[in-house]
Amino acid sequence: MERTTIQSLLLKGLKRFNDLPAITLLPSEETLTYKELFEKAGRISHYLLRLGVGRGSHVATLIPNSLEHVIFNLAIQQCGATLVPLSEKLGIREVDYILKESKPKVVIMATQSHVATILEYLEGAKDSDIRVIGLSGFNISYPDKFELFQWQEEKRDLDLPIASVEDIALLSYTGGTTGTPKGVMHSQEGLGAAILSAAIEDPLDDRDRLLLSTPIVHSAGSLLWRALISGVHVYIMRSFHAEHVMHAIKEYRITTTFMVPTMLYRLLDLTKKIDYDVSSMRNIYYGASPISQERLKEAFEVFGPIMRQQYGMTECNIVISRLSKSTHVWAYHNNQEILKSCGKPCILSEVRIIDDNGNDVRPFEFGEIIVKSPTIMVGYYKRPELTKKTIRDGWLYTGDIGMWDESGYLYIVDRKKDMIISGGMNVYSSEVERLVNQHPAVSLSACIGVPHPDWGEAVCVVISQREGFSCTEEEIIDFCRKSTSKYMVPKIVYFRDSLPLTPLGKVDKKEVKEMYAQGILTIK
Repeated sequence: MERTTIQSLLLKGLKRFNDLPAITLLPSEETLTYKELFEKAGRISHYLLRLGVGRGSHVATLIPNSLEHVIFNLAIQQCGATLVPLSEKLGIREVDYILKESKPKVVIMATQSHVATILEYLEGAKDSDIRVIGLSGFNISYPDKFELFQWQEEKRDLDLPIASVEDIALLSYTGGTTGTPKGVMHSQEGLGAAILSAAIEDPLDDRDRLLLSTPIVHSAGSLLWRALISGVHVYIMRSFHAEHVMHAIKEYRITTTFMVPTMLYRLLDLTKKIDYDVSSMRNIYYGASPISQERLKEAFEVFGPIMRQQYGMTECNIVISRLSKSTHVWAYHNNQEILKSCGKPCILSEVRIIDDNGNDVRPFEFGEIIVKSPTIMVGYYKRPELTKKTIRDGWLYTGDIGMWDESGYLYIVDRKKDMIISGGMNVYSSEVERLVNQHPAVSLSACIGVPHPDWGEAVCVVISQREGFSCTEEEIIDFCRKSTSKYMVPKIVYFRDSLPLTPLGKVDKKEVKEMYAQGILTIK
């Protein structure tokens, strides 16, 4: 059997389900069957081939959640080209940087917020062959230098290039919450392995109805491709809105969805105000940031024993470890500490935790998580030195601090860059956040280190409160003092109506630190 590529998986997978519904856009209910999706993607792939797109070409996309997002991304994969997906929520600086570094041959866009950015890039680019394609139907006025895409009856007289396993299928840029965005290169074989690993870990089939309301350019995109090779009916929303999600679950008998903890919290809060029906649900995937244990127990009460956690990162395509539904249920009834873990390594992933000397740590000792898997990145684009530092002897050094328990469950303690050193003691910010989030008045929190003349850094938390609840700085400090070591207790507590979030729904600590630097945080 030939080695698997993402191109071959998608080509074979989509052909199997013909007239079954593949994609539905909400709320319009516009739907494509698998046959229609495959046919439309084929027409666009031949359109791209005529523009000179092929193996080795970079194609950047700036398309919000939509049918077009799915079709054009699939067409790029069919061409064997390298997809460079951009989020519409990226800043001007990030988009400009990514375009200048990746140098796409074609840019496909459907977002008004970056028309000026793309136009400036196009006018300043030395390569006159760059094409910018604007998609209609998004209420955007495109400049004359952009080409408006028009559907045509394309004659299929061009053979699709056959991608090799080593070809770069995806150039995905890190979120840029710290420093300059880094281009993460994934090979055709690596992405294929990631989809197969996810299919083994989390079986879905043509009886499932998957709702995606988070940006497809992030984790939801991996789940989308994994679903489409299995005949799943995928429902897509432009963006997350708690009331709309709850309505869709009831109306379309959704079985599966993915969300980050902040979204789950909003659904749980909503269920206290409205009548709801979630009886069709059988899977809720969550991940991307730590979850409050109290809110997780609430989710069990509302949705039932259907929670699945996944741990991954851009560099390893979301398949490092899983906390399965059955383990959630067992832990809920027998050992709720395990609910703090991110499960056990996935079927294609080998995971170690090592100390500063490269030795494996014992259970309950902290160290850096490293991963070996066919799904890890090839490297960072145009950054060979950083690649050598991050991938050593086939192991990806994640930068995450973790530990094992005695049963082999993996726990994420913190990111190395978010660790606070206060009075010579290592303070893991995510551990402080987990503790603070257990306070009944806390909706979200962010823990950062702030300069202190004696301790070097002081532990500081910034909190947004749950609707209808209130607390003070003294109450939060006292709550933490009763449950953790003295050096872990926050010295300063600030309050905000809401915390800044990244496009994926994580608390944006870079922005929180900037808020502190600007002096716009307040204490009650």
